Amino acid sequence: MSVGAIAFMAVSWTFVLGLTAWSFAKLLTDQKHFDPDGIGPESPPEPPHAKKRG
Repeated sequence: MSVGAIAFMAVSWTFVLGLTAWSFAKLLTDQKHFDPDGIGPESPPEPPHAKKRG
């Protein structure tokens, strides 16, 4: 392989691994509120309460 090809491959792998690390870091950071889409509520929705029969 030529020096240019090795340099290109090294830069490409650095970019891919950096983007992967950035994505995992962004996903695993502790968030103060539940907001998966950026516009949602500050807390997760509560499950519906079942009505008592009888």
